[in-house]
Amino acid sequence: MTSISDLEKISANREGFNLRARAHMQSSYYDVERFKQGHNMLRKLEQEELGDVRGRSLLELQCHIGVNSLSLARMGAQVTGTDISDEAIDIARELAEELDLDASFVQANLYDLPKVLDGQFDMVFTGYGTLSFLPDINGWAEVAARYVKPGGTLTVVEIHPMLTLFSDVGGELRVTRSLFQSRDVHHEMSKSYADRIADEVEVETHSLYGWRWSVDEVVNALIGVGLTIERIREVPYDARQRLPLMVPDGDHNWRIPGDPIPLSFSCTARRR
Repeated sequence: MTSISDLEKISANREGFNLRARAHMQSSYYDVERFKQGHNMLRKLEQEELGDVRGRSLLELQCHIGVNSLSLARMGAQVTGTDISDEAIDIARELAEELDLDASFVQANLYDLPKVLDGQFDMVFTGYGTLSFLPDINGWAEVAARYVKPGGTLTVVEIHPMLTLFSDVGGELRVTRSLFQSRDVHHEMSKSYADRIADEVEVETHSLYGWRWSVDEVVNALIGVGLTIERIREVPYDARQRLPLMVPDGDHNWRIPGDPIPLSFSCTARRR
């Protein structure tokens, strides 16, 4: 059987996210109607790590339908969002126009972004569920770092890779895979991640390809492109219910009872 190239996998992911984008307009995870009413869509860890963005130029990588980017614009940032999905970028632009928010959006494969976007920013940001769709973590770091101004920061908030190794087996947490083996992931999907497990959004069946990256690979990629690591955090909560045994914590996050493992991590790096 002939394997497909990373470029073909990225193209398949683009088509998958085009299918998901319109469906996500009705999902509780993105909660677009609540967002339109003024709700800040950034999750707790994202808000804590980004801090005060007023007056700062900010680039969000892999912004999907733009609700985080537009929330940052409401917070006073001068925002540019980018994503591989044409449909997602169209939605982001429609929302910006409808809500009269000053943000711009660029459609591109992340690795091709330097071909279509110039300039540097005070802050570069990527949020939950983005790095796992990238086949080259060092290439990602090169692209991300080139957009950080001297003195500026790059902030990553992500699903902790440890969570991806566990399954819920009869209400118990069991290790069912390895971070160091079978690192490429392929799924045929007919549902989207955008809601809790019982209420996932249905979409046309499509392929999704992913790659599992460890925390040290992400951090070392940033060090390798000359950024200085300022802070790393691991927390026992996540932005959505990824396993049936996860429960809401009353603060718009989900936890595993007893907080046995980290579910999210963040990293802030600076260009000196």
